[in-house]
Amino acid sequence: MHKSYTSQKYRSFSLLFIFFFSGFAALIYQVIWQRWLVFYTGISSVSISLIVSAFMAGLGLGYLAGGQIADRAGKNKPILFFVLAELGIGIFALVSKSIIYDWLYQSNVLAGGSPIQTYVTLFLILLFPTFLMGLSLPLLSKAFEQKNAENQASYISLLYFTNTLGAAAGTFITTFILIRVIGFENAVRLGAAFNFLCAITAGVIYYSQTQNTATENVSQQASETQTTQKSFAWNSNFIYWILQYTASGFMAICFEIIWFRMIETMMKSIALTFSIILTIYLAMMAIGTYTGVKMAKRLQNNRLKLFLNSQYLLYIYSIGAILVLQWAVSDVSALSFLFEYFQSYETSFAPKIAFSTMFVIPFFLMAIPTFIMGFSFTLSQLIIQDKFDEVGRKVGWLQFVNIVGSTIGAWFVTLIGFNELGTALTIKFVSLIGLVYVVALHRNKFNRLIVRILMGVSLIVVIILLPNNEKLWMKLSGMADEKKFIVREDETALSFIKTQGEESYVYVNGLGQSMFPFNKDITHFTLGAVPALIHPNPEDIGIVGLGSACTLYNAGGRAETKSLDCFEVIVNQPEAVKEYVKRTKDSTALYIMNDKRVKVILQDGRYYLHQSPKLYDILEADALRPKSSYSGNLYSVEYFKLLKSRLKKGGLAITWGATGRIRNGFAEVFPYIYEIDGFMIIGTDQPLEFDEKKIFERLENTFTKNHYGRAGIKVRENLEKVLHKRVVLQNGTTKVSKSFNSDMWPKDEFDYGKLWEKILGKED
Repeated sequence: MHKSYTSQKYRSFSLLFIFFFSGFAALIYQVIWQRWLVFYTGISSVSISLIVSAFMAGLGLGYLAGGQIADRAGKNKPILFFVLAELGIGIFALVSKSIIYDWLYQSNVLAGGSPIQTYVTLFLILLFPTFLMGLSLPLLSKAFEQKNAENQASYISLLYFTNTLGAAAGTFITTFILIRVIGFENAVRLGAAFNFLCAITAGVIYYSQTQNTATENVSQQASETQTTQKSFAWNSNFIYWILQYTASGFMAICFEIIWFRMIETMMKSIALTFSIILTIYLAMMAIGTYTGVKMAKRLQNNRLKLFLNSQYLLYIYSIGAILVLQWAVSDVSALSFLFEYFQSYETSFAPKIAFSTMFVIPFFLMAIPTFIMGFSFTLSQLIIQDKFDEVGRKVGWLQFVNIVGSTIGAWFVTLIGFNELGTALTIKFVSLIGLVYVVALHRNKFNRLIVRILMGVSLIVVIILLPNNEKLWMKLSGMADEKKFIVREDETALSFIKTQGEESYVYVNGLGQSMFPFNKDITHFTLGAVPALIHPNPEDIGIVGLGSACTLYNAGGRAETKSLDCFEVIVNQPEAVKEYVKRTKDSTALYIMNDKRVKVILQDGRYYLHQSPKLYDILEADALRPKSSYSGNLYSVEYFKLLKSRLKKGGLAITWGATGRIRNGFAEVFPYIYEIDGFMIIGTDQPLEFDEKKIFERLENTFTKNHYGRAGIKVRENLEKVLHKRVVLQNGTTKVSKSFNSDMWPKDEFDYGKLWEKILGKED
């Protein structure tokens, strides 16, 4: 008997170990499949919410089915089903690029489809792997019968701990190492290898277990028959936990999305933001779960009381930490460097700033709440799990409704919270749920009456003290004067306009984009005016990115131009510009946005160009920092090929040649490449004539004179400066290079080798 118990303990430990790698692989897929799917859906909060919802829907159905299968499968069979699930996930991973990128995106199979078609397509594509992922926890929860209910609950919590810890490691290592070193496709292959390793190891465990029980076939069959006959106990206690897990999922995803928006804005929108947040979120949840397991025996009394108190602490800490942060950065002198950084235009990787925004602030906001989430999972399992016959279904149902709550929360924050309420009011609304736990404590007569009253009052006071949306973002943007600050928020992003001295600057998610007045912005003058004045007949111009509308305005200086299409994924950006015009009476931006030639298309630019057959004389992406999130989509060879396919003969493609890889990618696609003013790259399929006499003659056109004169732009003076700084980079041939950005390997976006040297102070 002792030998059998020791053997089972060893097999249980082995399953815990491999479940770490199953979680690791799952997050490789989530990070990379999301990147691939946005090629098809476009980059926006709504499209990403569609992807996440489709991902979670499959998981939820898998949890539900896994619980039913686990309780009816009989002894040892849950491990066999886990083996099959891991094999299925790994096989799908190996063909996922062919399905998601090659077929769904490149073949453009659902061009012009409705949002419902898009969601159904995403759901069906992700259903197979995510359903199999969802099966895993309920199946392994029933893999072994422990000595008692408490041990069973601890075993389930340990499974959750190892899988979540693996997910945290997968998130961090995928973003910081795998994508940088081997790219998307090879990272997915590595994930598949982990799934196959899990399947093989679990298969060995299954074989060993069945060998040990081979002599018990008769009793095992009787046990299986008996198991299938037992009904599930839908009592009021379990209904309570169904509601609790639903609310918990709703709350968790709401705060996760809110934290992401806040931290991304304070970091100034870099590609690493999501992974840093998700790594901390998952890691602290795993640590909380493990802490609960280690303390299980000490938590035998009043587990429900501890659970309810911890839930209340989660809510009051989450909103209280935000309240303290927005106060501290503006009023605590020791943090003045953060206030100044939040106000600044560019991202900084100076050690003090990087450490504060990448680690200290995320930990301060998230570590305790997510620790409590994990700790509460263990507590709830210790309370709930009392019958081995119902283990699978209880785990499956509770995880399913948790996913349902998460899905509702994601759509609530995205479509109602950010759009209608704003971040501040959304935080207040979600935090009000904490009062439910005060009521539950009162009904169960936990804590003294005065303590319960103080708990309720404290939460209400903190909710009231949190400032309104404009004041919250003003402080977290380094501004002190409401008259000099404009904020517009919706599901797509945060748009700020900050006035500092005589200039005003446009920001998206904390990062500077462009400025007012137009006559002081030489960079965007060059991007907009130079290609338009060089081209002999620029009838149709397309620009990815609106910003302050400076590039758009400068591109519209020729009477020959009939259409100016501006693609902007930030839906509220035009409204922010209009509010600036209203306050300052600077009519130049309003003039160009009301120009009959202009069509502002509120959609992801690359997605639109891929869907539309329209051809242009000039196409450009307004200067996008190579390390910004999703920037790789506008600096890849495939994107440059898309530009070329949407240009008329002799048309000009414009990009910022910020890195050698960007230049190399351009050189692979366009035979003629020119550099202007040391930063702007022009690509075309035939030699470009820089006849300065003709160019300056175009400035004498009445329409052109009036257009640039209206904005006070010294067009001749600016042109003379930049045209003298032109270099021919390639003249009639294309080059093949190994060092370029591709859709499957956006190297610049994830190349943070020098970043860490800066943080550690090893580079000036």
